[in-house]
Amino acid sequence: MEQGTFEIERRYLVRVRPGLWREVGQGMQLRQGYVRTGTPSVRIRLGEPRGAVLTCKAGSGVKRSEVETVVPGSVAEALFQAAGKRIVEKVRYALGPWELDRFQRGLEGLTLLEIELGHEEEPVPAPPTGVRILREVTDDNRFTSSALARMKPGGQREFVRKAYEEVEG
Repeated sequence: MEQGTFEIERRYLVRVRPGLWREVGQGMQLRQGYVRTGTPSVRIRLGEPRGAVLTCKAGSGVKRSEVETVVPGSVAEALFQAAGKRIVEKVRYALGPWELDRFQRGLEGLTLLEIELGHEEEPVPAPPTGVRILREVTDDNRFTSSALARMKPGGQREFVRKAYEEVEG
């Protein structure tokens, strides 16, 4: 395996100002299939420059164990077959230390901001210009890509609507 470690990450439900998407460029188109959801989750991801990446994550909250390895395309294809409909598609934008994820398909309208930290108590920098944090969702497992992948498309749309309604009224 290439990397076995802990991921220390915080996630936020956000809104972006109109026009920001044009300013941030194309982003990186990611397609993630979940062979196993829950804990641990087993995910195959396409769209990264390093190739197809197989990831196993366990735990919840700010600090989770994570093991990753790059796999050949034939293995990735087989894993996507095993994932079935448990697929999440999003465009990821790198904004300084932050990653802004704009979800697609049934999750259209959902935007999450993530940051990886060196340790659990590390101060979180200000969000990127044009991004407004509505609430932290790090400890809300409904917002993990694994949980989002388990939802049916109609359930995904309803989830997105309710997530924003809860914080914006």
